Amino acid sequence: MTNARTNPTETKPRFSKTDARFWRERLFTRTTDEFQVQIGFAGKQERWPLHTANRDEAAAKARDIYKSLMAAGYDATRDKFKPWIADAEQNKETKLTVGEFINAAKAVFAGKQTTFTTYERKFRFLVAQLIGMKADKHRFDPVEGYKAHRAKIDGTPLEDITPDKVQRWRVAYVQAAGSPIAQQHARVTVASVIANSKALFSHKKILKHLSLKLPQPLPFDGVERGKLPRARYQSKVNAAAIARDAYAELKDAQPELFKIFLLALGAGLRRGEIDSLTWKQFNFRNGTLTVEANEYGGTKTDSSAESIDLSADVVAYFQSQMKKSKSDFVVASAVDPEAHSAHWNHYRSNGHFKALIKWLRGKGVKDRTPLHTLRKEFGSIINQKFGIFAASSALRHSNITITRDHYVDRKERIALDMGELLQPAKEAAQ
Repeated sequence: MTNARTNPTETKPRFSKTDARFWRERLFTRTTDEFQVQIGFAGKQERWPLHTANRDEAAAKARDIYKSLMAAGYDATRDKFKPWIADAEQNKETKLTVGEFINAAKAVFAGKQTTFTTYERKFRFLVAQLIGMKADKHRFDPVEGYKAHRAKIDGTPLEDITPDKVQRWRVAYVQAAGSPIAQQHARVTVASVIANSKALFSHKKILKHLSLKLPQPLPFDGVERGKLPRARYQSKVNAAAIARDAYAELKDAQPELFKIFLLALGAGLRRGEIDSLTWKQFNFRNGTLTVEANEYGGTKTDSSAESIDLSADVVAYFQSQMKKSKSDFVVASAVDPEAHSAHWNHYRSNGHFKALIKWLRGKGVKDRTPLHTLRKEFGSIINQKFGIFAASSALRHSNITITRDHYVDRKERIALDMGELLQPAKEAAQ
């Protein structure tokens, strides 16, 4: 009898790739006892972990993988036999980034685009703080630096911005400010950043209109903006003296600056309201000026749209100026009123504003926003003459709390006359 092992004419049996026995001798192990197999498909070789140390079970699974590749293709086979890869790619695809969220929120936000611009600017600042981005000069490169800075922020996964990180940043930012005064300023900054960023996640205005899969918890769930330092306005200027100087120095020499000055101090108008004000908003017969939306700009809030009573002198001045004017606008400017963006505040009278601010600083108005200081002086004088409710109405605030906490200063002295209390004691001693 011939020995099969030494018979040169006898060949090993051949098995089809759909037979588990074909794969049995093609299994191998790596760092563990569990078998793996390499299968060629669509021009590439790929390893498939079989998750068993039993050779027969591994061979059967290798056969099943091959049959699936032939019948269903690579993607379906990978999803079935390498589900961890499919899960990882799915998570990667659905991981919402900061930039994607901002763009989606912008598309459904029904308010002013300038308001949304503030929201996203503050939120991006916070994200940059949380991911440890350093503000260097390259950030301000008008092309490449800006793009790289924005791309890094916008590419941050939204799920990385968590309430506990925001809370830790809020505390650390204030503590890092140093002195008590610096910490007060830092608390105001933190409150502004959190309040504006949090507005992006308003369910009523934005989230209910989105179909995105948002992380839970949301970035600002349970985060408070923090207690603000008292910000009641304290007058440090002599409004009457500045008004006299404006009349003497600006009225004839720089009439556009004088118009802005009168509208801010004499009517309490905001910068944007002054910039877009047209002559037809005056009612000279009634002595009023109506703040309202026009083709060049809107109002800050619904309560901002209101008629303002003007003094006789102010009415007479603007009536005379209208006769000389060749512009629809009260404040004339060479800047095209259409050269603006809906996404940020653009002032056609910006050159005049800057010139008046410089003039005001020369008169001792050292506040960060000198034009707004004139509006606060207007409110304080109305409060002194007519009371807080009249001041709130004249400033066109939505509630009296805003007026009391931020806009009016007490002009009159409130002091207890101790001399009167001590007088009887003095007389009794005599």
